[in-house]
Amino acid sequence: MADHQSKILHELLSSNSRYVSGNELAKRLKISRPAVYNNILKLERHGHRIISKKGLGYQYQCSKCFDAQVIDHYRMTTFPVDIHDFRKLTSTNDYAKAYSSHFSADRPQVFVTDTQTNGRGRLNRSFYSPAKTGIYMSILIPLQNRKTIHSGLITTGTAVCVVRTLKQFFPKVEFRVKWVNDILAHHKKCGGILTETISSLEDGVYENVIVGIGLNINSQGFPTDIQQKAGSIVAQNNIDLNQIVAAIIDNFFYMYQTYRTGSFLPEYSALSETLGQKIEVVMGNQTVIGTALKFNDEGALVIRKKTGETMTISSGEVKKVFLPESPYHG
Repeated sequence: MADHQSKILHELLSSNSRYVSGNELAKRLKISRPAVYNNILKLERHGHRIISKKGLGYQYQCSKCFDAQVIDHYRMTTFPVDIHDFRKLTSTNDYAKAYSSHFSADRPQVFVTDTQTNGRGRLNRSFYSPAKTGIYMSILIPLQNRKTIHSGLITTGTAVCVVRTLKQFFPKVEFRVKWVNDILAHHKKCGGILTETISSLEDGVYENVIVGIGLNINSQGFPTDIQQKAGSIVAQNNIDLNQIVAAIIDNFFYMYQTYRTGSFLPEYSALSETLGQKIEVVMGNQTVIGTALKFNDEGALVIRKKTGETMTISSGEVKKVFLPESPYHG
């Protein structure tokens, strides 16, 4: 975004819904009144809703596009993160991987896009990513001192953070989670989480972790093959998606700093659509049938097979989990 547009947007955001006059903006930025007006028009064309009132000036309303500056404004914590916004990407996780191969990040990076042309979930399954109606984002975290990563805990912890955030904005919707990585609303999948690690080519030690989050907020027109199992959170949405992204970032990094403790697992269990259910777990060419009992301290699923024997399954082993007796059949 051009420098004057960025500065005007900053002034409007900082005014906390107060009108800011064109004269005031011109004086602060040391530009002419016509220049202020022209830059306001450019901001509006970009997707920002700004209203003007004679004698009062300009007031920021919301944004219909993702904007790193707006997201940062809505954040409530100061955990250091660099935010990158896009109109279109093939996949935010793929972009994060490419970014990590070209740049050495010393702090987390967040990539968010309006639409994905090749959005994907676990095992390269496609993720429906229509424009203007969803959140498609990835968080790239450099691993300090090349620590080991517990992907089961990160995925379950992220699910809790996302649901906490969604409850803030959509309090009337009941959200559930299906192990390993599905977020449910109205008995359909409205979101997914994809955790991936990046290893050093030299010694194979993990250097970065990428957490992808896809949410269909008010998406419509789901492809025929997923209409019965995928859906949106609401039919219509008036909430600025930048606010939701900001809250996800804040909730995620609050969790991430202590995620190894698994302190969120009781909350994850309470949200679970999996526990207590008869399940079918596909691992490679093998299908295991049993009852989901609990999650262990690392976010793995413990099941009791028909024989009475218990079995612990980590997320990395699983291709698919079926819940035959649940309303959700994804």
